[in-house]
Amino acid sequence: MFEAVARLRSLTQAAAELGITPSAVSHQLRNLAARQGAALIERRGRAIVLTDEGVRLAKSLNSAFDIIEQQVTSLDGDRTVVRVGVYSSFAVSWLIPRFSSFIHAHPRIDLRLIMLYDPHETSNRIADLFITSEPLQIGYSAKRLFGEQLVPVCAMAGPEDFKTPMRFISSEAEAGSLGRAWEAFALLNDLDTASIPWGNWLCCSHYIFALEMVQQGMGAALLPDFMVARLLAEGTLRRLPGTPLPTGQSYDLHVPIERRQDPAVGYFSSWLQRAIAEDPFMN
Repeated sequence: MFEAVARLRSLTQAAAELGITPSAVSHQLRNLAARQGAALIERRGRAIVLTDEGVRLAKSLNSAFDIIEQQVTSLDGDRTVVRVGVYSSFAVSWLIPRFSSFIHAHPRIDLRLIMLYDPHETSNRIADLFITSEPLQIGYSAKRLFGEQLVPVCAMAGPEDFKTPMRFISSEAEAGSLGRAWEAFALLNDLDTASIPWGNWLCCSHYIFALEMVQQGMGAALLPDFMVARLLAEGTLRRLPGTPLPTGQSYDLHVPIERRQDPAVGYFSSWLQRAIAEDPFMN
């Protein structure tokens, strides 16, 4: 009960998740605090904040529940289950098209993809491994996979350079961030933004949306190279001129320290790193 309250920061949401009433949660919480000999939560207006004692207890419970989750989900009959948390952009554009080679090589490993959001929780309750750009959490080790860089692309029927009027697509949807990547790209490539015929902006919150807009001929976008490499090679997208823009983010493989010796985890980790190393578009 306390784990749910600490994770959700809400008695009402914890009660709904557990299938009991909020008053029952409150009663149990008081009993637990009495047993611990210290307050576990504080109310600040409508918000719930953990006390120092509550933070310590929550961390201990998280570790315990993670171990339980790992043991329950690691085996499914005689098949080893490995859940891989991954962003949808990388999964759809790069990982899934290469998925069959791992499945054929390791038919007894049941690899399950879990879509991650940004930011996301790094926990065994979410996945066993994470392909992520989030900071490394305590209890995990990291292997760097590749650095993210953006390349300018448009549809094949679009312009060949930035001298032709075009509409620009921004993958930054938050107020005040519209077009920041394009501004950085222009600065990197010594493009005079005053002379570029910038059209009306199209704005979205995800690279996948921006890629679909490009494919529909709606404008030009800056997209991760791993997303567009295959489409450029097939001739379905046009690469606009300019040096790729590094975002400063890297994609890393985060593995729980206690799972580093797990054979199934090792097989996937080795396959993933080898596949990336052998991909000419990723190097």
